[in-house]
This record gives sequence, structure tokens and C-alpha cells, in this order.
Amino acid sequence: MGTWMGTGTEPGTAARASAAARPGTRRRTRRAAAALAAALGLLSAAACTGPDGTAAAGDAAAVRGGTLHVLSSIDLEHLDPARAYVTSTQDVGRLIYRTLTTFAPAPGPAGGQIVPDLATDTGRPSDGARTWTFTLKEGVKFEDGRPVTSRDVKYGVERTFAAELPEGPPYARLWLAGGESYHGPYRDPAGLASIETPDERTVVFRLNRPVSDFGSAVSLPMFAPVPKDKDTGVGYDSRPFSSGPYRIDRFEPKKQLVLVRNPSWDQATDTVRKGLPDQVVIDLNLDPAVVDQRLIAGQGEDADAVALEPIGPASVGRVVNDPQLKRRLVTGESINTRFLGINTRHKPLDDVRVRQAIAYALDKDALRTTRGGPIAGDLATTLLPPTLPGHAAEDPYPSPDGKGDPAKARALLAEAGRASGLELTLDTPATAGGKAQGEAVQAALARAGITVRINEIASSAFYSTVGSPHREHDLVIDGWTPDWPGASTYLPILFDGRQITAEGNNNRAQYDSAEVNARLDEIAATGDPAAARSAYGELAKRIMRDAPVVPFLWDKAAVLVGPHVTGAYGHTAFVGRLDLVSLGLHR
Repeated sequence: MGTWMGTGTEPGTAARASAAARPGTRRRTRRAAAALAAALGLLSAAACTGPDGTAAAGDAAAVRGGTLHVLSSIDLEHLDPARAYVTSTQDVGRLIYRTLTTFAPAPGPAGGQIVPDLATDTGRPSDGARTWTFTLKEGVKFEDGRPVTSRDVKYGVERTFAAELPEGPPYARLWLAGGESYHGPYRDPAGLASIETPDERTVVFRLNRPVSDFGSAVSLPMFAPVPKDKDTGVGYDSRPFSSGPYRIDRFEPKKQLVLVRNPSWDQATDTVRKGLPDQVVIDLNLDPAVVDQRLIAGQGEDADAVALEPIGPASVGRVVNDPQLKRRLVTGESINTRFLGINTRHKPLDDVRVRQAIAYALDKDALRTTRGGPIAGDLATTLLPPTLPGHAAEDPYPSPDGKGDPAKARALLAEAGRASGLELTLDTPATAGGKAQGEAVQAALARAGITVRINEIASSAFYSTVGSPHREHDLVIDGWTPDWPGASTYLPILFDGRQITAEGNNNRAQYDSAEVNARLDEIAATGDPAAARSAYGELAKRIMRDAPVVPFLWDKAAVLVGPHVTGAYGHTAFVGRLDLVSLGLHR
């Protein structure tokens, strides 16, 4: 999933996949199940601490009712489940629509567990994991009261093939038999034969290869049901039809999203979402400093509010040094890595020595400071974060305290025939946080003789712009959260050169190595999950020798909540942001 690069996070999920099978089905052991049960139990306690040290706000039991206010310094890129591939939007999307499976509503590692949602289980593989069968729960309805059927799930997945709806995950077109020649229901209304609906509650997916963690893949919004008669094509982005606890009452893009109860939602069918507030009001594109000020004061409706993004750097000191405010600060771990992407197809960035010079020159500590300092996470030295299976420790481009080594960078530039320097353009979101990060990159690279021009892009269009190779510039502030915990939804999506696309491209470095592509295929065919994890860790080291990106931060998120908010914890799937489905209010 894409990581929002604004003030405190990212546009949340972008995760794209390789052409190979995903090794390692995530089976929940007794120990994991016990950990999950314990974590879920923590949420009912007031002022509790999760297994990852996450503080949960609220001193009293939540009541059903009230209006939860969400204060966001960013926009929502896409609400359409076919296009929702950013973690912030996926967090919001869980309030509106359901998927076959989903992430557990829990803090810490337990939140990485995949649990049933629309389906009765996490899927039943057969034919060597080439066929997956799901049975829908009884009693699940859309907002107009009609039942959710297997045909709605099939149609929702088929929409993701439409050229009109780019930017979503690639899994369906990569894995479903016949997907390479299917163009979506607008051009091919007969549908995709490899998605079968033998009855109203059964959906069968026939794959072109074994995929052992397909039950995790169907947690993505692209597997949300869409009734064909409600599909408005590109317009569906503004008004997706609800199968979750809330429906859209009104949506003013770039300004406000108002969610009200879906009267047809039945909590007896939903073990994930609490559906406590009567209404959820999300204000968009607010000044991040104003968001912090309002939540620090916590007065009026802001007592019932939470921030969507982490607190800003200027507010950190005040909050952590005030016991009352610190008690309302919720810290979440993540499996996200933020990095500077380098367009390897642009000259002189096609020279590995120039890219390595940038890697040495980058001041990672300055970039972290723009996000709040150490509270925002640890300085990254590898692609795969320590919280992700497959992580292998290394630091291929070291510098004192992560502040950069301009002398080493200048030496590499001289070796590449660029002793006189060069000029590059950096794409950043047009937010206060994006500007601050851009300026940090600009200052760091200037020490090595590299002049950087900052190109600001509206946050609502950021990923659609940099995901288009013909519109992307030389450098981009970027990041990645795997679609589920594992390197199989990290390295193949970002670094498989065969997956570079004209729109919705996730390989924004446009990195294409025949050696790496072949190794990705070999790892994907590995039958041993432990061996695959180790192999991904070693391959990450190989990729970093080419420096297509420069990792600078392993994320944590520190989010402030109002004094009336309950059930707050940071969720690993949303870069440590609050899990909106568990929030409630007390009086």
C-alpha cells in the first residue's frame, strides 16, 4: 500500500504484486489466537496499554451514540474500493464497506492477523491452492436492505480490471485465470469466467498458479461487493454503496465526508466493527497546526474528536511533557518504510554511482525531524523494516547519526563525471509536511552539489500523478506498507520491472533488473515459507546495492485523541494510525 507522505503519514496503502505466487499462508497458531483474544480484551478496559506499548485513551466505557469527529490534514485520494490503495483511505473505507477477510481489530502484532469479514472463514484452498472458495455469511445487507450476494463480490472484483479505474492492487489481474486478457465489465460484460458464483453465498476463484496467502489478499478493498446497478463508473468514487456500519450522507471532496448509520448493518454478522457513534464526520485538508491546537484544547466537539494523522513536530514537546495530554497520545507501530524514490530511467540517475551518491548525501535525521523526531520512528537503513518477517539488518550507505555523508557523495559524483553537480526535480505532496520533507531533501543534497527543485502536487492527486511514469519527475517522497505482513507484498510490487504500468504504477523508481526479476520468481515458487522470508531479506540487500530508493524512516505514529474518545489504538495495517472501526465516545 502506498504510504501517505503528508504531515504525519501517507496516502496509505499502495501495495502491488509480482507475477509469482505468494509463499507462506498465515495460519493462526494457538499462541497467536490467544494473543489476539488478549489484545481484543484489552480494548474493553479503560486507559489500557496494548502489547506494543500503545496507550488507549478514555477512562469510561463507550456508549452507543454521538458524533465522532475526525480531523484530517490530508485529503482522501479514492473511496472507490477498486481504487483505494492508500492506507488512510483504507482505514476510512472499513467504516463503509466490508471485504471477504480483513485485519483483526487489535493493537500491536495481533492486528496483523487476517480474520473473516464477509466470509465465514479465511477461505478454503484446493487444487494445490489454485482454487479458493469462500462462503458469505448470512444476513449481510447493503444499505438499501438487499442481501450481499456472491455476484456482488464477483462484480466488485471484475471492476478492478477496467482501464477507467486505475491505481488499485494488481492481484486480480496477476492471479486470476484469464485475467491477462480481461478488460473489466464495461468492455466485457460477460464477466470473468475464473470467478464462479454457484449460488448466492458461494464465490470461487480459480487462479493461474498456487497462491498460498490468497486468503490475505481478499482483505483488500478490491474484494468489497459492488451491486452492478449502483455502479456509476468513475463517479462511484464519490458514493460507494455501503455494506458496512456507515453509509455516505454527503461528501464534499477536499472538504468533508459525513457518514451516518447504515440501518441495514447487523452487528451479529460483523465481529470486527463496533459501529458505536451515530455519525462520523471527517474534515479534510485542515491545517495540521490547527488540528493539533484543537485536540490539545479538547473543548466542545473536539472533545469527541481524533486526528487522522500523527501530531506535528511543533506539538511533540508540549504533548509529551504534559501528563494529561500525554495520556491522550496513542502510539502505534507499523510495518511501513518511508524512502526517497529515484527515477532510474532519467539521466543521469540511470548511473548507479549517482544514485548511491544521493543515498550517502541524504540526511535521514533531518527528514525524521520534519515528522516530529524520534517519536515518529527509527532511522531506516533497510527496505524491509525490523517489524516485518524477512528483515535482514544492514546499513549499505552509512553516515554519522544518519545525517548524511556529503564528502562520500561528492566523491561518487566525481567518479560519475558529475563533479560540477546536477539539477533534479523532487515530487512532494502540497502539504505542510510534504513541503518540510522536500526542503530537508533539498538542503541535504545541496551539500553534495545537487540542486533540487521542489514540485508540489495536490494531496488528492499525488499518487495518481507520481504513479504515471510520463508525469513523474526525478525524485519522489514515497513509502510502502505491505498489504499484509510479509515481504511478498513489498519487494515484488515495488521492484519487479515487469509490473511497471502506464497508470497506477507502484514501481516509481522504474527499476527493472533481469536478475532481480528472475530471483523474485524463484522465491515466489519456494514451497518453504521460512526459506522464502530469508530469501526476500537477502534480495532486499541486493536491490539496495543498486540504490533505486533510499530508506529513511521506519514509521511509528503518535496520534492525539479527544478526552471523550474510547477504544483508541494504533493499527499496524494503517501505519500506526487509529483503527477507526473500534472508536467510540463516553459521556
